[in-house]
Amino acid sequence: MKEKDDASLELAKILDVSYNDLLEKGFHKILSYGVAGAIATPPRADAPRPPNVELRIRQRLGDEEYKRLLEKKFALIIASLFQVMQEDGVSDRFLSKDPSLAATAAHMRDIVEISHSTGKIPDPLRPYFKVKVVFNAMHHLCGRLHYDDTRLWTPAMFTFVIRRLLDTMDPALGSLSACAVVRKIRLLVCLANPKSIDGYALEMVIHGLKPYIVDTYCAEDAVGVVQHLLDQGKGYLSTQPAFVIGTFLSILASLRAFLSTATGQEDTQVQLSINIAQSFHIWLGDYLTGCHFPELNEMQNQLFQAIVESAMGFRLHGNASSGIRESDLLRHLLDDDGNRNKLLDDVSRGLAFSLVCSDFQKPVSFRDDIFGSDEESVARSRVLSYAASGDIHSEWTQEIELERITDLDTTQYDLDIIPKAGIFQRLMKLLLSDDRLVVGLAEATLETIFFDESRSPGVATFHYILDENIYKAMKWSILPMSLSVDENPRPIASVARPEVLPVNEWVKDLTKAISTNLQEDAVAKNLRPVLEKVGGLAKDLFPFVVHILLLHHIRGDDKLKMELSQLFRDCFRTCAEKTVPHSIILIKTILYLRTQETAQETTKLPRDHWLDVDYLEMARAACTCKMFKTSLLFAEIYHSESGNAEFPDSELLLEIFRNVDDLDSYYGVSQASSLETVLKRFEYEEDGWKSLSFRGANLESHLRLGSTSDGQDLFGVVDAFNTLGMNGLSHAFLQSGAAADASEDTLDNMFRSAWKLEQWDLPCPSSCTTRSAIIYRALQGINNNVDMRAMPSQLDSSFFDVMRQITAGKQTGHSLGASMRTLAMLTEMEEVLVSKETEELEQVWERLQNRNSWMHIGRYSDVEEIMEMRQTTFSSISKRDHLRRAVGVGIKTARFLEAKALVATCKMARSHKVLQHSLSAATQLSKAVESCKQVGLDINAVATLQAANVLWDHGQGIASIRMLQALGFDSALGQQSIVVGKAKLLAKLGNWVSEARLEKPDKIMSNYLVFAIDELKENHSGSEAGRVFHEFASFCDQQLQNPGNIEDYQRALKLLQNKEAEVRELEKLMKSATGGKLDQLTMYRHKAKTWLNLDDAEFNRHRMSREAFLERSISNYLRALATCDDYDHDAVRFCALWLEHSGDVKVNKAAQAPLGQVASRKFVPLMNQLSSRLLESPEDIFQSLLFPLILRICMDHPHHGHYQILALTRAKPKDSISRARQASAAKIATKLKADASSKSLFSHIIQATATYIKLATQRIEKKPNIKPVLKSVLSREIYSKFAVDIPSWKIPPPTMQIEVRADRDYSDLPVIAKFHPEITIASGISAPKIVTCLATDGRTFKMLFKGGNDDLRQDAIMEQVFEQVSNLLKKSRTTRQRNLSIRNYKVLPLATNAGIIEFVANTIPLYDFLMPAHTSYHPRDWKPTYCRKTIADVQTKSREVRIDAFQRVASHFKPVMRYFFMHKFNGPDDWFSSRLAYSRSTAAISILGHVLGLGDRHGHNILLDEKSGEVVHIDLGVAFEQGRVLPVPEVVPFRLTRDIIDGFGITRTEGVFRRSCEFTLTVLRNEAYNITTILDVLRYDPLYSWTISPLRMKKMQDQVEAAATGIVDEGIVGAGGAGAGKKDEESEADRALTVVAKKLSATLSVGAMVNELIQVAGDERNLAVLYSGWAAYA
Repeated sequence: MKEKDDASLELAKILDVSYNDLLEKGFHKILSYGVAGAIATPPRADAPRPPNVELRIRQRLGDEEYKRLLEKKFALIIASLFQVMQEDGVSDRFLSKDPSLAATAAHMRDIVEISHSTGKIPDPLRPYFKVKVVFNAMHHLCGRLHYDDTRLWTPAMFTFVIRRLLDTMDPALGSLSACAVVRKIRLLVCLANPKSIDGYALEMVIHGLKPYIVDTYCAEDAVGVVQHLLDQGKGYLSTQPAFVIGTFLSILASLRAFLSTATGQEDTQVQLSINIAQSFHIWLGDYLTGCHFPELNEMQNQLFQAIVESAMGFRLHGNASSGIRESDLLRHLLDDDGNRNKLLDDVSRGLAFSLVCSDFQKPVSFRDDIFGSDEESVARSRVLSYAASGDIHSEWTQEIELERITDLDTTQYDLDIIPKAGIFQRLMKLLLSDDRLVVGLAEATLETIFFDESRSPGVATFHYILDENIYKAMKWSILPMSLSVDENPRPIASVARPEVLPVNEWVKDLTKAISTNLQEDAVAKNLRPVLEKVGGLAKDLFPFVVHILLLHHIRGDDKLKMELSQLFRDCFRTCAEKTVPHSIILIKTILYLRTQETAQETTKLPRDHWLDVDYLEMARAACTCKMFKTSLLFAEIYHSESGNAEFPDSELLLEIFRNVDDLDSYYGVSQASSLETVLKRFEYEEDGWKSLSFRGANLESHLRLGSTSDGQDLFGVVDAFNTLGMNGLSHAFLQSGAAADASEDTLDNMFRSAWKLEQWDLPCPSSCTTRSAIIYRALQGINNNVDMRAMPSQLDSSFFDVMRQITAGKQTGHSLGASMRTLAMLTEMEEVLVSKETEELEQVWERLQNRNSWMHIGRYSDVEEIMEMRQTTFSSISKRDHLRRAVGVGIKTARFLEAKALVATCKMARSHKVLQHSLSAATQLSKAVESCKQVGLDINAVATLQAANVLWDHGQGIASIRMLQALGFDSALGQQSIVVGKAKLLAKLGNWVSEARLEKPDKIMSNYLVFAIDELKENHSGSEAGRVFHEFASFCDQQLQNPGNIEDYQRALKLLQNKEAEVRELEKLMKSATGGKLDQLTMYRHKAKTWLNLDDAEFNRHRMSREAFLERSISNYLRALATCDDYDHDAVRFCALWLEHSGDVKVNKAAQAPLGQVASRKFVPLMNQLSSRLLESPEDIFQSLLFPLILRICMDHPHHGHYQILALTRAKPKDSISRARQASAAKIATKLKADASSKSLFSHIIQATATYIKLATQRIEKKPNIKPVLKSVLSREIYSKFAVDIPSWKIPPPTMQIEVRADRDYSDLPVIAKFHPEITIASGISAPKIVTCLATDGRTFKMLFKGGNDDLRQDAIMEQVFEQVSNLLKKSRTTRQRNLSIRNYKVLPLATNAGIIEFVANTIPLYDFLMPAHTSYHPRDWKPTYCRKTIADVQTKSREVRIDAFQRVASHFKPVMRYFFMHKFNGPDDWFSSRLAYSRSTAAISILGHVLGLGDRHGHNILLDEKSGEVVHIDLGVAFEQGRVLPVPEVVPFRLTRDIIDGFGITRTEGVFRRSCEFTLTVLRNEAYNITTILDVLRYDPLYSWTISPLRMKKMQDQVEAAATGIVDEGIVGAGGAGAGKKDEESEADRALTVVAKKLSATLSVGAMVNELIQVAGDERNLAVLYSGWAAYA
């Protein structure tokens, strides 16, 4: 500008660049300053002409080069002009003079009216130019390029210039400098409108100006601009809820902090800023209250408004106290975090929680806490919920989260669209960073990528991945500034080894090195600048960059792939503690790549080999990284590919299985049998006695041999002591110096035994952070520190220590469970100690007891310490004056609660059968009797009771009975401090005496049980009364079922019958005899008569005894049901007895009174069996009881009764009994229609089911390539019912699982909203129709409407059995811990020939996966059709021929089931949990199927859940060994083919499957009585078919064969066939139930029985002779 060319040349020389290069580099500033300067100083006649910079540059560079640079750097020139512009307030004079700027002036007036500052800003450093000059300069430059300056402000130009302005705002320049920039931005916003109020441009300005809303000198101007943009951009912002809420929370946090620090200052400008901030705060609240986001559902919009409302009332500190806005906000945020469709994205969620958690103040106690109740903590708090439920949130144990990057279909795009989408997503997150330099770098990176991609052939990927509102703000046809720098490709091998560099530096260097080899890729090559500057970004982008590299080198030169593979292999092979973070990045990359499609793949197998890596080394590395599920996945892949029978590294598997969240896999590892391996198993099982024996033997051998132990045996002995609860021995052992090693394990054991023994004299520095040390320190502090004011901070310190451990790194299930247990213990201790009076402390006690339900089911190792902590806490209060003062209780209350804690510990240990722990607690309780007596407490009875219980558990029956007898008849029992119910005590005593056979049953009943009921007096409600009635009923029932009693009764009957026959024969002979013969016969008859009278008396004694037991059993079962809800399963046993003796008047009279007192819901599960016994016989006492009971069920629980009654009314009667049943059902229907409370719903269900039946029975022709719709296949009348009437009737979907409600209120059930128009016709003879309906709660219900000859009642009843057996499995500790259950579905018979079946969602038939998978994964194997033909061709040949054929098929048909889990479930977590669910569910259904004789288990009758991995068995009509009488008999107990086993993984049938079988069988055996009772009810169900007709048998196997060729009756088909004739049904029922009882008997041990079943089921000699359609080879 000053024409100093010599100086310019000298500068170029100093910088070692050419002058032209120097001109090009500074072109934008030279030209912007020169043009603006020329316009600012027009030529005057009296002055020399100023130098023309533009002309000189043009002459120097030449016209072409000048024009090129002007086009290229045009945006930079415009930005430079704005940077040197002097903003003079609102530019009102200038804007109002130019008509072309009228719109700009109007927008400026709008902003000024909102808020603006009138303060004068000092002139900036030169050069600077007035607004008019800058505008004229822009007009001039546009003219040079023939641009229309009215269209200058594209989104990209606006964004670019704004970013350059924001970059000039530096804190070092002060607030006034920033204020000047804000004013320039304001002018630019007005000038570029409407482009400035849309898309990313709008987001960018709001995000950039947020910090200046709370700047003292910028607030007035910044608020005006931001408020204007929010208001004017409302249309666009209504599509961006996450940005709006994030911005709101960010602004709110800033305003809160600003107002808190500025309030009270007297400075005028500060006061003005405060007023502006407060006004904006109010406006923002009103603005957001009016926001509605069309893309969100109503619930999400309501949540948004709730967040706004609570956040607007947020004060200075975060808080969780009930009833305040701060806690409301916290609740709403946690609610959103738990939703599947989240309102907040990661950024806005982070902002929200930073607002809530800043300077967080916790509530004074849990009583004030919004999550203080256990229900709330379970629902929302992932930390506090453990104490209440024992559950650990699954996210906390997740090893890796493989998010879905895009929903784009890769078949329509290049494969690299996925990694590029991942890169773009991460770069987009950077745009919301609070670091403006990071934002600027991210924008520049995206601009460069968009520009380079736009110039590449084909359509740019960002067009498909990003919203147009984003990329149009950064897309240029001529890029003003490029980050793209060509760099020579760097060998990957040049990257330093992992152990040399910190992980962030190493991965950054590696990612940059890879990107230098991708110069042809517009995305990857431009990442290096942003990778260099943004910390941690390389970790995120590394998998995507590797993916792009591999895609680029998938063909041709694979040198880079080899280099990269070598790097991975080296890192995995040398993985150690120091390089764990490096290895984790590589492992995550491998896992990501496994989810990505390869070119031209036919299966997902190639995805395992994107890189040439050793999966065994990876498994070992993952194990070192404590990623145990990942390690197991890699080990499984290695084992699958190796083809070896045995896995080479059993120690690796053992280490994995010790740390994964599964109890049984450990047992599947093949180990050499030795003392050492057996000891390790005992310690894994936490079997204290056996571990102690082995460790003691090892120690003794070392001492005898004079050798030195390595310390493991000493530690093992201590661990065994601790496991057994022998804390005193453990403590003495450690204190004696026997284990002098001060290792972390030794210290942990020492502190554990010390706090349990309440020894508070050990030094425990804060540097010791083991779990037991943390607990010890907390307890030591409250015991030794008399000043309780320090207690909250001491406990907080302990909480923080644990949370630091949890958040320090990825946790395994075991380590996380231990940490969560510690938190639960500290939480409970705090809950006790924050109490202030006796009433509060007693409330806490009740709260603790309510948590015991999960503890009875959980593992004792998870429960024991919590119980010990309660015991120690209450003991501390009892012993310490300062603690009693703190919680406001006296010594008597303290001792009372201490005793109750000991009782609870004893009960818990006994329920877990941990005898040593229960003995310790009982002993301590006995010792406490005297100390309690000193303070006026008498706990002798409860101490005696617990001691007796423990002795009984230890096998000391006589002693325990004598103790209870003495206690039961103690007159002082009623004055005990801890109540021991005499009635319950007598009931228990009667049970024990019966079990010990010390007295006769009639004596037990009169001496104990009747006495127990008398003790209840009038108190016939509650748990104690229920227990007494249940014990009485069970005792009587046991006497009825006692084989000895039955045998005595039958023998007496036989003797009586024989003697009666003898008397009759003698009397017959006497008629023809005379003389001495007659006298002799008369004497014989007299003797016979005498014996007959004796036999008759004996028989009558047995008969009356059985009648008494029966009547007492019936009445007391009903009383137990009426009294409480603890024994609801008694309903099944009652019904079995009642139905068996339905013709017995005495039995019915015994049931008459109590039956009406039992809630009808308790009989709902038996509605099928009860309703089937209906008959129109008013004079029958049984029917007089049954009819009102069923009517009550229908009235109280309509959705559980109406359908069954209607099905009976629609039955086709075949005899007088079925006509009487139908008539009785019709009477119930008439009453339901007449009753005001039920008639509306019942009438609607009648009409709806009639419509359903018409659809089910209608024949619909299946046309190829035409998808039918309801409207076209149904008559107008029927379609109108589906489209209009049924939705208007407000009835729930018929297959919806509806829980029985105690309050009988079903008014809030979701109902049918509409039916989807599409209908699917399933294959098969009956052509079932699949229809979907939408419920008002948003759920969809897929239903299969089936008509034809199959009676769905058979399946419905079997599903009922499945459900009840599944409930038994859920009650047992071992099976519940493993989540062993039976999946069932709803079957709803509507009539004899029609019904609805729940379509099991997310499932695929086993056959439909296996057969295509075999063809895909092993294309060279035999085809399924050929295998089936090979088996079928020899079906009539000898066994040896069939076995040979089967072996040939098996050798050419390799298993593929493993791939269902490896390739359908992404990531090791989902893979592991799905396969575990498959193994366990297969085991459970296999054992139950064996017990019930379930057959016909071909591949179409087993479904695989594609979400959970569980198996679902369908078509349950072939049961009770009926499969053995099929034309081709089924000779296996369940399906255990090679493919089924292949799905179990590396351990095959060992480990999970075998042990799950054993635990299931154990429970079924233990519950044999209940199971036979459930089945016994079926015996008396006249509608259940126990046989299959020969025609049905033939049809079934033919249908299986047809299914293999694609003609299958998809349903979930009922195979029973009610039309199968009822001849010999009773004998068949007896046979079936006898077989079930035999299977549940303990003739063989559980282990032996499971061994035998697995051998039989998997024996190829059995599989070879099965029906060909069964596909035993798959």
